[in-house]
Amino acid sequence: MKALIRNGFGLAAALLMAALVYAADIKVDLSKEQPGKPPVIFEPIVGTWLVAQDRPDKVIALDGRPWVASKDTPTKLLVESARKLYGTSNEELMDNAKQFAYYPVAILKSVDNFSNGTIGMKFKTTGGEADRCSGILFNVKPNGDWLTIRYNDTENNVGLWEFHGGIRRNVRFSDRAKPFMLDRSAWHELKMTVNGADFKAWLDGAVAIEYTFGSEPAAGRKGPPNPDLFPATNPVLRPPVAGKVGLWSKTDSSSYFKDYVVSPQP
Repeated sequence: MKALIRNGFGLAAALLMAALVYAADIKVDLSKEQPGKPPVIFEPIVGTWLVAQDRPDKVIALDGRPWVASKDTPTKLLVESARKLYGTSNEELMDNAKQFAYYPVAILKSVDNFSNGTIGMKFKTTGGEADRCSGILFNVKPNGDWLTIRYNDTENNVGLWEFHGGIRRNVRFSDRAKPFMLDRSAWHELKMTVNGADFKAWLDGAVAIEYTFGSEPAAGRKGPPNPDLFPATNPVLRPPVAGKVGLWSKTDSSSYFKDYVVSPQP
């Protein structure tokens, strides 16, 4: 009987812990957002981000068409929005504005710092001539550095990219021999998880990338790796992950996003 009681308490404790973990999920609710206006739950930093209606669902829509008209004036970066998040004295972020402006990003306001856990979202590519990219932004630092895991609909691959010192560089690509040929008219799921130094990403349930933060880069097809890809010289690639999260894209890409969920873990 005592063993049954102990087992019962153990099961109850496990269920309670599972409930607490589940309760900690941060699910982006777009039901109160107004179509045609910028989202309230995300802070658009660069690019044209609006709420749109996709049949029964409200979605976050990135419209890349205005980028074509303004690509020669990247100083149109929304400095005011960036300063809302990081303060008026952060001039390092302002200095990075020229490069940063080529990558539309929107920051999720409800998450101050993501380190361990899972981030998932659904996306649908709707347009783009130069690029057709949809990604999850994470590890966003106060100086504007960041990491992103993204799907590229023109290259049919998944890539982990870092942005450091005003320059973006690839960290890891999915297997080039196994391209992800996705239906552009359908919704797809991109998911990533961080567990200490271990990183993994999935596209529609298939493992796309595995990476260890803090690991030394290997030589590429063009020779030795860039010095910026060595964690010793780049804090963005050193564990632990710690920073804001959000949505990411590139140049004139147009995409829909929904079902954005952050599941933090201790």
